[in-house]
Amino acid sequence: MLTVNKESNFIRNLNKQLVRKDPVLDLSYERMGDAGIAFICQSKNLSHIRKLDLSWNEISDLGLQKLAGCNSLTSLTHLILNSNEIADGGAQSLSVSENLPKLKYLELAYNRITQFGALSLVKSFQLRNLHLLDLEMNRVGENKSNNFPDGTAIPELKILNLRKNQIGDDVLINWAQSGGFEGLDHLNLGWNKISDEGAKVLANSPTLKLLRTLILDSNHIGDSGSLRLAQSKNLTNLKNLNMADNNFKSNGESALLDLRTRNLVEKITANKSLNLNVLYLRNKDIKALSLYQKLQEVISLSLRNNLFNHQGLGDLATSPFVINIESLNLMDNSIGDKGVFLLSESKSMTKLQVLNLENTGVSSTGILALSQSPYLKNLQKLNVNGNSIDKKGFLLIAKSENFKKLKVLKISGVSMGDEGFQSIINSNSLKQLEELEVAGNSISRKGLLRLAKSTLLPQLKKLDLRRNSLLDDDQLFLSQSSEFGNLKSIRF
Repeated sequence: MLTVNKESNFIRNLNKQLVRKDPVLDLSYERMGDAGIAFICQSKNLSHIRKLDLSWNEISDLGLQKLAGCNSLTSLTHLILNSNEIADGGAQSLSVSENLPKLKYLELAYNRITQFGALSLVKSFQLRNLHLLDLEMNRVGENKSNNFPDGTAIPELKILNLRKNQIGDDVLINWAQSGGFEGLDHLNLGWNKISDEGAKVLANSPTLKLLRTLILDSNHIGDSGSLRLAQSKNLTNLKNLNMADNNFKSNGESALLDLRTRNLVEKITANKSLNLNVLYLRNKDIKALSLYQKLQEVISLSLRNNLFNHQGLGDLATSPFVINIESLNLMDNSIGDKGVFLLSESKSMTKLQVLNLENTGVSSTGILALSQSPYLKNLQKLNVNGNSIDKKGFLLIAKSENFKKLKVLKISGVSMGDEGFQSIINSNSLKQLEELEVAGNSISRKGLLRLAKSTLLPQLKKLDLRRNSLLDDDQLFLSQSSEFGNLKSIRF
């Protein structure tokens, strides 16, 4: 119940937002309760609202009944009701509401909804455009029940979050048999009470044939459940499987790694690129990937921002199936100089032309390994941004025959200063260089003057000098000097 003071502030905030006709109405943390919902629905026109946030408002089933009956919400596409006091009654009110025909995203995390309420929403006859349903941290599975709502799952529902409920094996059986998972693309069952039997239920369920992401971390699944999931004939479209913090040992881990590898390699595109960025891949994942023969189809491999180090890269570098890779992105992985050394000794990567080592912990020692590699002699694009390279490293880049084919060199954020910059621009080997990025390197007017007189400048087409020690006069010099007239692009 709102106090007089809170009620005044609430109404002021509400009116302020409604006057603007903003399609987003944020009333989270107002603590309005059911009375506030009743007030809004009875006295305000919400027909322009597309997204409504009512989180943390002490709303119960009674308030949800009022909201579901509000006939000015027909344009609403996103409803957020997290952290309230909503139970099955409120969920059922939403599921039968005729006033939410366009609703696509429904968030009900941290409420009191049990299995019946959850299934009522999943099988709603009215919310047929619902795409995402978030029921994290509710009470699904807390009480056993044989009472299930009729009907089929919403055809458009693709993302279902049941994380941190009380879901055990018996609950999974109920959901699978009642069609609660039918047609899903993404299913989150992490932090529940699922064991091997539950994993087998999922593996045997034909309703999961379209599933691409399955999250089962922090459950109680052992080797037998892991093997059944890995061998499932129903999970053939699965691309992402999270099984962290379960009870399986070596056999289960091996089977899951094999499954994950198969799924990862299926991401190869028509132009023979494989994008595995930000997938939390560890050394064991990279090792499993390196053993997969289909990898030999890949020309461009991107592994940016994962969790492997030099050991994983070493397994990849010695794989006989990386012989066709021409582009390799290792950005934001802690491979260090050891990883670059292992890469430089790779007999399988002689076709490598594009190498991204940005923010990988490489020093001049790693640059030395690249410069002396008997195999990496075809590099055309090299990115070493954000590493700890010193004067020795700059000289190696400038003088090594291994870099003579470079067309693009990115070496930003290494604090090279004017002296290091001079090493690059005075190079007699970088005769094919067309694009140079040296942003954030403390380069001053002194460096610019040396660049203007260098033999490198006439061949450059693109130059990036952002975030250096350049004054307004220096930037004017860059824009007006005839020496820089041949550049197609200059950034400062």
